[in-house]
Amino acid sequence: MEKKYTIKDIAQMAGVSFKTVSRVINHEPNVRPETRRKVLEVIEQTHFKPNLFAKNLQSKSVKNILISIRKAHGQNTTQWFDVLMSHLMRLAGSRSYNLIYEVVYDDSELEHSMLERLSGFIGVVILFYLEDNDKRIELARRSGIPYLSFEKNRSVPVSVSNNNRKGVEEVARFLFERGLTRICFMLGAEIEVNRERAEAMLQTYKWHGIPPERLEIVFYMNNLESIHRFVTGKIGSKELPEVFFVSGDEKAIAVYSALQEQGLRIPEDVSVIGFDNIPISSYYSPPLTTMGQDFERLALELFATVDKMMDREEGVIPVEVNPRLIVRKSVR
Repeated sequence: MEKKYTIKDIAQMAGVSFKTVSRVINHEPNVRPETRRKVLEVIEQTHFKPNLFAKNLQSKSVKNILISIRKAHGQNTTQWFDVLMSHLMRLAGSRSYNLIYEVVYDDSELEHSMLERLSGFIGVVILFYLEDNDKRIELARRSGIPYLSFEKNRSVPVSVSNNNRKGVEEVARFLFERGLTRICFMLGAEIEVNRERAEAMLQTYKWHGIPPERLEIVFYMNNLESIHRFVTGKIGSKELPEVFFVSGDEKAIAVYSALQEQGLRIPEDVSVIGFDNIPISSYYSPPLTTMGQDFERLALELFATVDKMMDREEGVIPVEVNPRLIVRKSVR
């Protein structure tokens, strides 16, 4: 199979920069004749065909933002992200932003990712679901692309995030006031945002003098099937908590299903509370009490931070947005 060359390949073979090759392809005048000739020779030898999509991305009137989200294989619980993206898309046009979205499942895919192949056309990258030692950070640094994370991460100096500690503490106090202290806190992968939420819950137990043994924290509840299995197992073992606190509203539907299949009532027998406030959560039966993300404010803060990074402002700082408790009918 004939090799498909990229602009980076052409730049390396011609001994020039990525931007120089881009200038030659786009017929820009500020390239020395000898350099232009060398680049054109390499293009001819390799039969290189410029990516028209990438050329369009270089438009000076549009600022290109890459949204990079990492998912685990089988993960099917990211509706909150779709809600946030709808707010970002709505705001993007009025701000002359072009949003490019890609999903990464494994580091081996990064070689062929947009973050790698279109790095010369990306103004800022927003990283979602960062793992420890996430290779996307290294790739953005190496490519010279400004980057920020959604949710705090110690490896990334700039972030826009929920005030997770405040949100979890408020949920805990809300439950304690109702005499509900035996809680199973279900989280996704053991990444920094989920560790912060777990630590906040443990700390709130200590502040209120409640034995931490009454709290169970479970990580890696990433998909509906594993959540349903876990809750069914809890019912069978007779170790049912008073409350399932589910980090992610759409995961709560699997909790509802497992409980109701066994004839248990929500909230009379077991309470359920979520985190997100996705639109469908108000239509669960019973409607789900949840700690709601302020999606509109998060989108505005993301763009405000991107604006500063695009303008190369100094001292851009992390931003936290307070979530809000939405009380419905799933907690007794």
